[in-house]
Amino acid sequence: MKVRIFLILILSTFILIPDILAGLPEPLARQASKIEVNLMDNVTLEEKTITFRDISTITGDDVKLVNKINDIEIGRTPWPNNVRRINKDFMKMRLNSSNVNVSDVTFTNANSVEVSVESTKVTGLEISQKAKECLLNFLPVTDREATVELVRLPGDQWIPSRRDKINFDVSLVDTSKDRGNIELIVSASSNGMRYFKIPVYFKVRVFEYVVIAKRKIARNNQLTKENVFMARRETTKIRGLAFSSRDKLTGKTAAVSILPYTILTEDMVETPPTIKQGSVVKLLIKASGFKIVTKGLAQQTGYTGEVIKVKNLDSKKILYGEIIDSDRVLVAF
Repeated sequence: MKVRIFLILILSTFILIPDILAGLPEPLARQASKIEVNLMDNVTLEEKTITFRDISTITGDDVKLVNKINDIEIGRTPWPNNVRRINKDFMKMRLNSSNVNVSDVTFTNANSVEVSVESTKVTGLEISQKAKECLLNFLPVTDREATVELVRLPGDQWIPSRRDKINFDVSLVDTSKDRGNIELIVSASSNGMRYFKIPVYFKVRVFEYVVIAKRKIARNNQLTKENVFMARRETTKIRGLAFSSRDKLTGKTAAVSILPYTILTEDMVETPPTIKQGSVVKLLIKASGFKIVTKGLAQQTGYTGEVIKVKNLDSKKILYGEIIDSDRVLVAF
């Protein structure tokens, strides 16, 4: 009797199993994942946004879901000459955020993928040459000679391999400086993304023909061709603008005491005033229909074309007149 009951239970179990399995969800019935993500060990890409299809092979019966996972974005490729490791946990997080049921996905082959970007090296020599070309285009080329020496070779830099898409830019830090230690900035960028920005330093020595004192020149002494001469000298460290011609010193005097063999610069000389305060001058007094010439006394120091205060020595009146030259002042009514 017991044996018969046991056989009936076994037979009933086999009869009911197909109905039970038919009522379960398909993943449980099949006991297999719908999607398989076969990860690559490492991959090298162009600079771009990484998707699942870039770092894995995805298979499964649900074609629509396979295509969806293939197009899910993971992130950007790493910086040139660097690597980025993407693990399964991060990829599962991206699946979840894209509304993919992670329980339907199986990862195989590797636990993570190492991603690098196709890169090319820009050597320090190339960077310094780009900077030097910019500097040479900036430096004056007339009436002077210059030597340009690289202070220190910059380090090599890495950029994406498509160099035709990279924009190189070189700029001077101080455009008012044309000698001594000069700094330039070299940068590389593409589509608004900068890959490097580094300084490059040069030492520029300048040699030019300048005016030099033959002997000591006392303050207020006239500068003439007899007390100066022309010669080629290095002017790299000279403060102020040196004179490149003796003709530019005509009518000028020494503003300070100048030692022998000193290079003359603009701050060492001055143009004496046309009329000094206390000088006796001719007053040319013009009015409608008449002209008077009389003597006057300059109450101010001034240069040709300036208006100064003068005193009419005859009438003792204070007038204002324009300096014509070192002897005459025009007073107009």
